[in-house]
Amino acid sequence: MLRAFSLLLLCVTALGTYAQAVKSFTGTTKPEEAGLSESRLLHIDKLLEEQVKNQHIPGAVALIVRNGKIAYYKAFGYSDVEKRSQLKKDDIFRIASQSKAITSLAVMMLWEEGKFLLDEPVSKYIPEFKNPMVLKTFKKNDSTYTTEPAVREITIRHLLTHSSGIDYAVIGSAEFKAIYAKAGIPSGIGNDSDVLADKIKLLGTMPLKHQPGDRWTYGLNTDVLGYLVEIWSGMPFDKFLKTRIFD
Repeated sequence: MLRAFSLLLLCVTALGTYAQAVKSFTGTTKPEEAGLSESRLLHIDKLLEEQVKNQHIPGAVALIVRNGKIAYYKAFGYSDVEKRSQLKKDDIFRIASQSKAITSLAVMMLWEEGKFLLDEPVSKYIPEFKNPMVLKTFKKNDSTYTTEPAVREITIRHLLTHSSGIDYAVIGSAEFKAIYAKAGIPSGIGNDSDVLADKIKLLGTMPLKHQPGDRWTYGLNTDVLGYLVEIWSGMPFDKFLKTRIFD
């Protein structure tokens, strides 16, 4: 239930950003006409109202579209809790990790254009990722560590599936939060003064949490993909997203 609810929250908190896209739908319809149960949809109302009441979230926008028609579209809670400003359906949300889906879309567009192969090593395009090392031991008192050679290189597919062994700054494991902080690698949020290429090249010299391809770790994989988009397209990442996707 917790996992399902987390997924729901991920969806509903991101939907405010897509309010403009709602205009492209052909209209609204009654839930029953869309093959949905109106009484069951009221469970969404109850769930989100309870989450707002219990102060688990300030607010949420929920949208269900079926066959191009809006069957459910409601706002709950507040856009400003202190001012008690009611949240509106077209309020703008910070999408945070939903940017990963947009970045992956950019990557796959370039894959379709033949710019790279999914199982190519990242080091083919970013030499700093050549000969990766995996963390072996870590000393908490001074953040020093030892490493051992990885058995394989990181591929583009590993980045797309978060199986590269790259961890996360700020929100990752204790060891890698310390390692990345000491090296000056940011989380990617609120770091608009940093240059993507500089930080990704630095990240390429850092140890990995585990062998590439062995397991899943939520990490800075998509940040690396953002820099690869720049390399493959010859355009700044933000310009590629604006001209090729958003516009």
